[in-house]
Amino acid sequence: MPKPSTSAGKPGRPFEARELEPVSETLLGARAYRAVWNDIVRGRIEFGAQLRPDTIAERLDISTTPVREALHRMEADGLIVKLPYRGWFVREFSEQEVRELYEMRAALESFSVGRACERITDEELSWLREHQAVGEAALKKGDMEAYRIYNRDLHAAIMAAARNAYLSSAMGQLTLQSQMLMARTIRLVGRPSRAIEEHRDLIELIAARRDKDAQMLMERHILSALDDILRFGISKPTDALDTSAGDLKKSGSRG
Repeated sequence: MPKPSTSAGKPGRPFEARELEPVSETLLGARAYRAVWNDIVRGRIEFGAQLRPDTIAERLDISTTPVREALHRMEADGLIVKLPYRGWFVREFSEQEVRELYEMRAALESFSVGRACERITDEELSWLREHQAVGEAALKKGDMEAYRIYNRDLHAAIMAAARNAYLSSAMGQLTLQSQMLMARTIRLVGRPSRAIEEHRDLIELIAARRDKDAQMLMERHILSALDDILRFGISKPTDALDTSAGDLKKSGSRG
């Protein structure tokens, strides 16, 4: 068997594991953030559930230092809260907070779809139609995680087609909290079916460049989701305050 060699043809020295750079706490913190975030939006961790750093660290096979870093970041992003002497909990939304968030979303996304009608390319429009088929297939199969991702990406694509950096920046401030609530609305019986029909109509209005009609439909689409949230009480406190993040899995860091 030939000896290991370099590109110059000279024998290379054996690789030693200690030569690897250790994974930084920052990267591990990002991994912990993604793991907790994914489990929240997938419904594995409910609103009001306690997030115990030691439990999360054990399940991700990392120390508690990056987990605490991740939880501090999530607190700064408005996704969790820290209660004195009790620890971190997934945030809950008051009725007023939900209403204000969705009213802002309705205003921004209605404006974005109007601009998208003017600026969308043929390629982007084709993608929307193809993506709509992905969402319909996911709903038909009852794959609500795939449907959630479809829903998130469709709204983001319409926002991108508006080609307004200030609009995208403003929407970015709402995105994470909006996704927390959207992950709950897709659980409501009948809501996904109504939403996907409205998405189909929106795409055709965009294709026809009917900006006013598209804006009206987008506003109705988002405010009807608000009505559903308030009607079914998703924003109300849960009984899960003593629940740990026990559903976190090592694989939860993907995505």
